[in-house]
Amino acid sequence: MRFLLLAQKALKRIFLEFRFVCWDVNGKLRKFITVSTKQGIFTVLLADNHIGKSLYCYGQHELDLFSEAMKFLRSIHKCPPKGEGAIVDVGANNGVISIGALHTGELEKAIAIEPEPQNFALLQKNVIQNGLEDRIICLPFAASHKKCTVSFELSGSNPGDHRVRTSSDRVDSSPELYHESARHVIKVQSDRLDNLLSKLPETVTSTIALIWADVQGFEGYVFMGAKKLLSKGIPLVAEIWPYGIKRAGMSQQRFCKIAMSIWSHYCVMRRGRFVRYPINMLEIFFDELGYNGDFDNVIFI
Repeated sequence: MRFLLLAQKALKRIFLEFRFVCWDVNGKLRKFITVSTKQGIFTVLLADNHIGKSLYCYGQHELDLFSEAMKFLRSIHKCPPKGEGAIVDVGANNGVISIGALHTGELEKAIAIEPEPQNFALLQKNVIQNGLEDRIICLPFAASHKKCTVSFELSGSNPGDHRVRTSSDRVDSSPELYHESARHVIKVQSDRLDNLLSKLPETVTSTIALIWADVQGFEGYVFMGAKKLLSKGIPLVAEIWPYGIKRAGMSQQRFCKIAMSIWSHYCVMRRGRFVRYPINMLEIFFDELGYNGDFDNVIFI
């Protein structure tokens, strides 16, 4: 038995190494590649060495996190049964979370919000090739605290790290970890999440069961523009990245104050299970992560 387990591990390692080689080779020959994964069929950018590479090489991206989050929320009666409800995917990228949520049968519908044009085009393409046009609404906006045009900086190697650039970025005294000042900047449209949802069919918005926000440090502004939605007690999964939050011009204290005005608890994965903490301990979590680039995902309830 032990021999078989070792053999299986060795084969998995060889297969994974082969996928890495194929990824590199394909990157020299083409710009995009389409891959079938546990979360659906995705066309990804071969310059995307994060989400795209994860989907191609591992056949998934954050699927375990999503599945465990849904399992936990259902265990505390914060989400409807499997196959019901809608997800609002803020910072949807190529649709990996929203499409995956429907492909795996976790939820019924999705609202996917993505401002960057190339990501948005891939999102739309992936929705179509998964046959989900009637179940996913795609919106080309940056969710924010106000309706306006914003500067949007683009990462050259990670389309999941495109970010809203606030005016405070240039005066931030913290060191740049990712050479942000050299990034190409475009203009995109932003609006409050409450405003964006108010224009959609109530048959969809009335079934929202989960909000998933991964906007590279801009989450606090998303919360500010979603007061009506968040007042309904809908759980929200967000990435907490102290460095990114500071780069977005929001202090740790302000972020925590906003969170404390909305939720009573946050939950963090510890040793394979979610552990619940009072929201007034969120600043301790920031201190735990620090400002050198570490991040973690939490569930706000």
